[in-house]
Amino acid sequence: MAEKPHRYTVRSSSSTLGFLLGAVVVLVLIVAPVVSGQWRLLGFVLPPALLLAWVLWLVLYRPAIHYDEKETVVVNVGRIHVVPWARVERVRQRFSLEFELDRGGKPLQAWGVQPPRRTGNIASMVDRKSRTAPDPDRYVRILEAFREGAAPSDEPVSTRWDLIPLLIGAVLIVAVVIEIAVGV
Repeated sequence: MAEKPHRYTVRSSSSTLGFLLGAVVVLVLIVAPVVSGQWRLLGFVLPPALLLAWVLWLVLYRPAIHYDEKETVVVNVGRIHVVPWARVERVRQRFSLEFELDRGGKPLQAWGVQPPRRTGNIASMVDRKSRTAPDPDRYVRILEAFREGAAPSDEPVSTRWDLIPLLIGAVLIVAVVIEIAVGV
């Protein structure tokens, strides 16, 4: 049995932090009525709180790049792109990471990875030992090394809808609409 290659993941740390802070707020919205025994309030708050948690997860945490020696998987909001390294001509850092594909056309944007921010007042107060600026091309160099070391392949680029998360969101939206219509 062949050993499965190790898969790495890159996502925006600031978006992840925003998601975690939002998740704490949603948790407080759900736990407060439970602790006080206000079950009717919980019934009122639960669908919108879960919808908010889903939106935060879908927009802030879900977008990422997963990669290994064979391919990169770009997860954007609602879409998943599986790109064999043989189809990538170049990786660039702009507002987000960009993959230029061998067939030309529009570059594939990876929304989940923004360039590192410059060191500012808050960062310098937290880390006084390191006065060096963040490396904006760090991810580009890592991904380019994987691209250059990849074996040739005839596999095509595939793009599909991210169905399970989108279906969960549709169910949550229907639940909120029903709650508004019924007036729980």
